[in-house]
Amino acid sequence: MISRKIYTSLRITVLVACLSAATGGFYAFVIAAACRFIFRMEERTALLWIGVPLFATMTILLFIFLPKHFRKEGYIR
Repeated sequence: MISRKIYTSLRITVLVACLSAATGGFYAFVIAAACRFIFRMEERTALLWIGVPLFATMTILLFIFLPKHFRKEGYIR
């Protein structure tokens, strides 16, 4: 019984962590690429000064707020 709870909580944590990192990376890449073309920045500058902070921020925020939406949709209990 206790091992099932550990497995479930580990599964939820890994699912939310992976999806928040993937989603944060996707949005950071898209926004950094858009800023690169709009402001005519170099690729390295756009990724370091826009992409990395945005990735870290989005990943943390999504890790906090995604479980609520996943429970609402029935992906996790």
